[in-house]
Amino acid sequence: MAIAKFHPELVKDPTAPRGKADWGVWLHHPHAGHEEGAGGIAGTSELQAVGDSLDLTRFLDLLNHEAETLRRLGDTDTIDQRRAKAIGRLTDDTDQPTLDYTTIANDTAAVGGEPRTDVKPGRLVTTPGPFGRRRGLRVMAHVNLADLFALGLDPHELGLDGDGIASTDRLGQVLTSQLRDWLARHGSLATVTPVVDLNRTDAVDRHDPPEWMDTLVRLRDPHCVYPNCERSSWDADLDHIDPYLPLGEGGPPGQTRPENLAPLCRRHHLMKTHGRWRYRRARDGTYIWTSQHGRTWLVTPQGTHDTSQPG
Repeated sequence: MAIAKFHPELVKDPTAPRGKADWGVWLHHPHAGHEEGAGGIAGTSELQAVGDSLDLTRFLDLLNHEAETLRRLGDTDTIDQRRAKAIGRLTDDTDQPTLDYTTIANDTAAVGGEPRTDVKPGRLVTTPGPFGRRRGLRVMAHVNLADLFALGLDPHELGLDGDGIASTDRLGQVLTSQLRDWLARHGSLATVTPVVDLNRTDAVDRHDPPEWMDTLVRLRDPHCVYPNCERSSWDADLDHIDPYLPLGEGGPPGQTRPENLAPLCRRHHLMKTHGRWRYRRARDGTYIWTSQHGRTWLVTPQGTHDTSQPG
């Protein structure tokens, strides 16, 4: 109903053939407490793409080539696992080892057409990925001090058996061994910052929150706070629970503060703004939603509960 009301262009016959209007790329990260696996440890996400048939076929060929290179370098994982790892090789910021099969072909055009004898095919070389050294992804990981030291050392040297657990803002919970691997491949991007004080209550007299407040709210509420929505707060809007009124139009000071902000994905933000839904944040950090028909829901970190009275 929300899609039909606010995004009618997205409503179409599910049996209709797919075309350019359906193109897109979607990435799904597991949500803490909902992902599969022992202990709810994540670090594995799903990527779906719909696009030009030739482009996608060429991309799969590129992954197959990288997967074959991994096999020749001694990787014993399955072809599907190597294809998945190939995506990481293509996007890594560090130079990757690869097998050079073209050198002999490119260097045979020596004087007189005689092949050179000082270059052997199949040699190991290091080359940057085809996407270069791009930046942009920011992942905040929360680890205790002992595990933080262990990221750069053998855990057994510190008396740590097995793995610790790191909680991330958008990738769920991961083992520190996986975080260690990410740091090894993207170490130049890693910075250690102080923990954000989630109890901070400062207010500002403007519509957009400062960076510290934006980060606090998204860390406090890791997903959209609409009933049963699990869209990451990092992909959501920050909504003023009590609508913001500019000071010049009679609005009171201190409207932009953590207690009056909550993450709402764009669809549910529109429903709240135009669909006569309303909600409030309780002292314990839960949210009480009321629909235009008077039904109520309680949204907690553990899930959503229908609190409407029967009848």
